This record gives sequence, C-alpha cells and structure tokens, in this order.
Amino acid sequence: MRSTGLLSRGRLSFGEELALLRDWLLPTGPPFLDVGTGTGLYRAALGDEAIGVDPSPVFLEVARRQRPGPYLLAHGEALPFRSASLGGVAIGPTWNEFYDPVRALGETRRVLRSRGRLFGMLLLGPGPSLGLWRPEPQAFLALVQEQGFLAELRVLGALGLLLAEAR
Repeated sequence: MRSTGLLSRGRLSFGEELALLRDWLLPTGPPFLDVGTGTGLYRAALGDEAIGVDPSPVFLEVARRQRPGPYLLAHGEALPFRSASLGGVAIGPTWNEFYDPVRALGETRRVLRSRGRLFGMLLLGPGPSLGLWRPEPQAFLALVQEQGFLAELRVLGALGLLLAEAR
C-alpha cells in the first residue's frame, strides 16, 4: 500500500489511487473486472459486482480469504468473458508482468462495451528491467490508442496512471 506513494514520488497515495479507480470506473456501470487481482484490493474497491481474475491459485486463495467475492483463475491474455460484456476493467501493476502485454490490451478491449472504461497502473520504462515490461510513456499511450481506446496517461514519478475509454 505504501508502494504507490514511493513509486509516484509522493504524488499519489494508495487512498487516492483507489478513489481514482472508483471515480473512473463506477459511472460505466457493472460488471467490472480486476485483471491480475492479486489479493483482491481493486476488486474489493469496485464492490460486489466486480470479478477478480489472476493466473495464480495462491493469490486467489489469499484474495478469497481476505476479501471474499467472485474470483476466477485466468490470464489477462485470454479473458473468459463474452465480447462487449463488461462496463469497466482495472489492471494494476500486472501490466508489467504480462507475457504478451499487447494481447492483454486487445483482450481488455474485446470484453469492454462501447464506452466502457479501463483503469490502469503500471511502472513506466526506460525499457525492460528485472524481467518486467516497462514501456516508455509515449509508446504505451500509442499502443493503447491503436487498440481502440481514447486515452490519457498521467506520469507520476515511475508510475503511469491510465484512464481510457473504449471507442
């Protein structure tokens, strides 16, 4: 919870991050999806009509124990949802760990309704490090736009905060 403040160089607290998440996604209407849910922080912040997905059975077990709610074992690169079925998708620092970030972004666009929204948080580059995908801000924003989103990327220290809407 302190990492948001540290990585943003004090420009964003964890509480502010969750407030932005809710302010951006909740107006689109449910259902919501938290991709790479980990321990379920974003899923819980989005409420009972949010589903958390994660490729780790261990994380899902912890999430279910700490923040009861709906969770599925799944990868961001192959989401088990119908096309145009979701109002909002949240992706936290999982962005940096995707095997195929472009495919994950395409899957996110596929499952969002028209005008559905994407909230994203990721470490920005100067390029890959420690096995993490860390894109340059302008390259990431261009990629998001190429996948069919109108998007804004706020750079806060080493963090990128993505607010995007499906066209």
